[in-house]
Amino acid sequence: MAHYGARVAHRYIASALGLFIVAIFFSALRQGKRRSTSVLVPVAIFGITVFLSLLGYYTPARSNPLITMGNLLGGMALLGLLWWLLQRETEAVQIPASSSGLRPLALIALALVALQILLGGWSSANYASANCPGLLSCTGNPVSMENAVEAFNPGRNIELNERGQVARTDSLALLSMTHRLFALLTAGYLAWLVRRVKPQPMLAATALALAVFSIGQIAIGVSAVWFQLPLWLLTLHNFLAAGLLLSSINLLHRLVPPAVSALPE
Repeated sequence: MAHYGARVAHRYIASALGLFIVAIFFSALRQGKRRSTSVLVPVAIFGITVFLSLLGYYTPARSNPLITMGNLLGGMALLGLLWWLLQRETEAVQIPASSSGLRPLALIALALVALQILLGGWSSANYASANCPGLLSCTGNPVSMENAVEAFNPGRNIELNERGQVARTDSLALLSMTHRLFALLTAGYLAWLVRRVKPQPMLAATALALAVFSIGQIAIGVSAVWFQLPLWLLTLHNFLAAGLLLSSINLLHRLVPPAVSALPE
């Protein structure tokens, strides 16, 4: 009964959000040259919304991780683009004088965070974390080319054992460990970037948000493994991932001058 109520609530919220996004789409198109960002942003928002609506007709099967990934990545992309559009349309950007060298670094940060979300989502959709009960230890012998091909195959299906549980395989162990090691790489880069941008007064708040969300992600990730993957910690892990994405987008927003639309009035 609780699952049914959650599905109904999800559909009502998705419908309301869809109407809201349609209104944003047509409002952005009517702005003409007054638009402070490319027209491709509202078009992409509208396209992702249509994609998620169509994806909602398919019942996510436990053995088909691609549908789960489509929902996760579509939702994160939609959140990020809405956040970018909101900032560009409501906040006048004051670019720091010495920001030219920081812009590529902010782009790398956003790319690393996006890739980490992709790895985490694929690991979660395949129930891979259970194959590595220790922080840096996994069952079996996961390091091989065959396991790498199987782990990152977008068309793969989840294997179930005779009790209907996800079978533990070496390829899933490799997937989980890749996600964890890449998390350390991303956190290290963000720590270095925070030290670079923190001296800029206009970027100090964004640097603080990046640091808080990055440290929180590592702490919650370690806690989730330590306490054997409770659902509430995994949900909080996703929430912090969204916060890290929005912070990375905010940093890029503060380093990129407004775009002028070439469309006629």
